[in-house]
Amino acid sequence: MKKLFICLFLALLAVSCTKKQTDKVLATIDGDKITMQEFNKELDKIPMNMKMLVATESGKRNYLDRLIIKKLLLKEASKAKIESDKEFQDRLADIKEQLLIEQVLKKKITADARQSDEDLKKYYEEHKEEFKKDREINTRHILVKTEEEAKQIQSKLKSGEDFIELAKKYSIDPNAKASGGDIGFHPKGTLLPEYENAAFQLTKVGQTSGIVKTQFGYHIIRLEGVKPPAYVPFEEVKDFLKQKIAQEKQKEILDKYIEDLKKTAKITVDEAALKEEKPEAPQKTETPQKTEIPGKIETQAPAKSDTPESQKPKAKEEPQPAK
Repeated sequence: MKKLFICLFLALLAVSCTKKQTDKVLATIDGDKITMQEFNKELDKIPMNMKMLVATESGKRNYLDRLIIKKLLLKEASKAKIESDKEFQDRLADIKEQLLIEQVLKKKITADARQSDEDLKKYYEEHKEEFKKDREINTRHILVKTEEEAKQIQSKLKSGEDFIELAKKYSIDPNAKASGGDIGFHPKGTLLPEYENAAFQLTKVGQTSGIVKTQFGYHIIRLEGVKPPAYVPFEEVKDFLKQKIAQEKQKEILDKYIEDLKKTAKITVDEAALKEEKPEAPQKTETPQKTEIPGKIETQAPAKSDTPESQKPKAKEEPQPAK
């Protein structure tokens, strides 16, 4: 019983300390307080990728200053009775309608568009050919300025000199000294046509091409490795599939939902009146500049690619034969 009392006392003490901490006043503006609790609540609204901006002491101080400015402007808006303006009320009604539509669609789509791992695997198997990678080859090359130099390199190779060492010594490819002329694996369509045609004719690892002329000079190419056609593993495209299927399913659900709403509603349209209605000539108006609202941090989401990263050919930095 004594232990229980001690535990309850410690719990109450912790709650009391937490409450005091959250009730701590960070700033006052004409008597209006900004508490730690309110400040933390505003911080929680910041997107995760922007939280680093307020992670430091100076960042938090700057954000608090933005909240102070926000409070000052809201006070001015109250003094000017902005809320009673017709223009404000009209805009508020439009925003409210948009939010209501967004929320009803969000609930409908989110509830019906869920998918399990089994759904994803089934889709993957049914569309497996979409995730097939073509044959890739890894090549190494020696690049020189003239055909005569290339012929001299060929002679050195025939006499048994090492390809990699010759590439490091003579190649004008800027990466040759570090890579020994290695340009990595490439599928068809990612290299210079002349280089690619010669490279893909090599059939055995270690086989060397003749002299190949491109816009960069004269190449001697050696086949280093071959990757046969293969399917991208399910785990590598799982997240991509989840996003892709969700978008497809959401569109399907949305289209059906709207169609069902139309079918169950009594809708009449006066086509004759619609034809008689003439659109008004657009009035020229100045485009208002965007005003930043204090206390709000905006961020732009990156564009999403429809192609999984694992399917995109990886180009080596500055390889001479690459397109």
